[in-house]
Amino acid sequence: MADYSYISVTPASRNCGAFITGVDLKQPVSDAEVAEIHQALMQHQVIFFRNQDVSPQEQAAFGARFGRLRKARRAAFDTTDDAPEVSVIINDRENPPYIDHFHADGMFRAEPEFASLLKAESPPTLGGDTIFVSLTAAWRGLSDAMRGLLADKMGLYDFMRLHSSPEKARNWEGAARAGMLKTREENPPVQHPLIPVHPVTGEQALYFSESFTAAILGVTKYESEGLHAMLTRHCAKPEFQYRLNWHPGTIALWDNRSSLHYAVADYWPDTRIMHRLTIETDDIGLGRRAEAVG
Repeated sequence: MADYSYISVTPASRNCGAFITGVDLKQPVSDAEVAEIHQALMQHQVIFFRNQDVSPQEQAAFGARFGRLRKARRAAFDTTDDAPEVSVIINDRENPPYIDHFHADGMFRAEPEFASLLKAESPPTLGGDTIFVSLTAAWRGLSDAMRGLLADKMGLYDFMRLHSSPEKARNWEGAARAGMLKTREENPPVQHPLIPVHPVTGEQALYFSESFTAAILGVTKYESEGLHAMLTRHCAKPEFQYRLNWHPGTIALWDNRSSLHYAVADYWPDTRIMHRLTIETDDIGLGRRAEAVG
């Protein structure tokens, strides 16, 4: 168990998630606090903060302490003028939720993003939870025989596996179409190790999602389809999960290299408004690794 001097860390479940207290994200966060928050993220894959009524600018300032932020693009989500890095995710009667799958953000990129930072701006009174999955626990939960089969395999990851589905058709209409076309053009199908070693923790994880893993390479098409179906069901096991109930001002920070998430769409037709940003690079973790190597 890690020791913390500047923050308090309470595990949310045995395999996934932890709550962080003792820090106010509306105030400047010290380097020592940021280092311990990053340490907790590496240990628990996803961490949560309650009662953090930060503005989009303050959310972006906190995220930037960990690495380079991506400028938000109007495509599937809206954007805000207050902070160009923050996407505004609005689901209401006119825009029903449609993300009924476990996924990690950016798996389809040649250089997948490090982390996502999501704030509950206006969550519904009932429902709208997010389920998080530890991919390190999912890997450990496979049999020795299955781990042996998958250990050296590459996966094919494809933006269009998800975004060509009928449910995503509205993203290709109107003002959002240009952003979707640009994202598709920038992200052709790409290969990644199916069982990578985490660059900071050194742990292996099952780098798989039903939405972006298009195929498992090195086996036949039918074997790939069978393995895909099995791993989809495997990652959905409650043993690997934590289900977060959002309140106004709740913030979640998750490592896309070692976790999946699923936004539960049980609140419609009520309104759910969330603010999300992407942290592209893990400057703290990779900087620490470089120092150790040096």
